[in-house]
Amino acid sequence: MKIKALTAVILLGMMIPALAMGQGIWQRPSAVPSSGSSALLSNLKFAQTEKDTFVFNYEKSPGLAFLLSAIVPGAGEFYAGAKWRAAAFFGVEAFCWTMYFNRQSTGKDIEKEYKKYADTNWNLYDWFLGCQSGSELEQEYFNLGGSHNIWVYYNNREYIVDDSLSIKLTGYIYYAQTGELTAIKNRDYYENIGKYDQFANGWVDYDISLIDTAREDDLKNSAKRENYLNQRYDSNQALRMATNFATAIMFNHLFSAFHAQIAAKHYHSEGKNDVRWNMGFMTDVTYRQPIRGLILMVNF
Repeated sequence: MKIKALTAVILLGMMIPALAMGQGIWQRPSAVPSSGSSALLSNLKFAQTEKDTFVFNYEKSPGLAFLLSAIVPGAGEFYAGAKWRAAAFFGVEAFCWTMYFNRQSTGKDIEKEYKKYADTNWNLYDWFLGCQSGSELEQEYFNLGGSHNIWVYYNNREYIVDDSLSIKLTGYIYYAQTGELTAIKNRDYYENIGKYDQFANGWVDYDISLIDTAREDDLKNSAKRENYLNQRYDSNQALRMATNFATAIMFNHLFSAFHAQIAAKHYHSEGKNDVRWNMGFMTDVTYRQPIRGLILMVNF
């Protein structure tokens, strides 16, 4: 391989010692060194020029490799010649997208089912009735002024269900019975009716005979409520897994981009010359006063 050498020498002359000794830096010696001493001087002169070597390869663009893998993981590796690693990153991408859509679809399907289940098995009118009568313990749990609220809709207006509802909307229980007053079925509604005990008596299988019980756990138990909570749990787990796979997709893009950049920097095709930078310190003792400098060599 033909090598061309470009040598740039930066000389850092040590002029202060020379001036102190009354010697001119550029004064030549009175005698020409012998051939033996010339070889020695040559060795001293270039002894330190090969200490540090840096190789820069411009055959593949690291920036382009980074961009390709940032868009499609594995594309930058393929461009840089790392085909097996390209297949690995692309395989991870395909797997994560497949699982993301699978878990997202499953979670949404279960969500539709549990909402339909709640619409059938939780009744606003029953809940209102349960909050009006019952034992002291029951009223402690089932009341409109609990820690969480739902909203209802009547005659083109929205009302929050709390202790003030009977004042704001007289006859609200009757309107709920006739269907004129309906619950606003948003995200909070579907969470509250299953999660919090104050809504437990709205489930259709709530045992009215427990009205005089003193057992706290009996007031909360409902087979349909438990079934509903299990459905919500399964849906949330599936959606959470979808979110995890989405996060994995993001990191796969990031890791692949940086890996492709590194692969492009190290790419080397057979027969292709490198650009090599050789840097080191030099001491020139040709003259009476040694001259120290920095030597830079570029081979290409």
